[in-house]
Amino acid sequence: MNKVISLLILSVMLLSSVVPAQEISTVSESRKKNIMIQLDYRYKGGFYSFEKLFNQHVTYPEVLQKNCIMGIVIVSFIVNCDGVLTDFSIKNPIHASINEQLANLFDLTQGQWNECKDDKYSRFEIPIQFRISDVETNTEDAVFVCETDTPGYVCNDDDYYLKKAEKLLEKGNGKKARKYIDVLIKRDPYNIHYNEMRKESLELIK
Repeated sequence: MNKVISLLILSVMLLSSVVPAQEISTVSESRKKNIMIQLDYRYKGGFYSFEKLFNQHVTYPEVLQKNCIMGIVIVSFIVNCDGVLTDFSIKNPIHASINEQLANLFDLTQGQWNECKDDKYSRFEIPIQFRISDVETNTEDAVFVCETDTPGYVCNDDDYYLKKAEKLLEKGNGKKARKYIDVLIKRDPYNIHYNEMRKESLELIK
């Protein structure tokens, strides 16, 4: 019996010594960490120099603020090993004015990229969030954030659109549900549940 108790105590001690050493990270945290490493390696001055440039040149379009439009755009591009940026595109676009600002921002980075010997760090996908303060939404995925104040009236949280979409899907109305689901995906493009809801709405429309 004493041997059994001793073994149990030893097992607990070993587990307690191992668990604190383990780092628990989410997919979002891992993605952001990798992007920071990429920018530190490839962009002259590193991540924080790029962040400073972003804050200097990207503003929240007034038309979006007044209409409570917000979301996460994903900027995709390649910086080859000669330091030349190509293949610039925007996934999950929110508004043309944002596309223009981001295109101008990345034009400013030409000539500011380090050369490399391995193209492992050449392809970038950077989530950038345009967010209205005091509106409850996903705040985990964006690497860079452009935030503005509320327009003087209440903008709906994500939960409002989610409940509307779920009720419409339950009623079999995929077309109306899609309108609310599209807002959710604009705000949170990595959300698996929202993308499954979109598939369901499309099936109902068929």
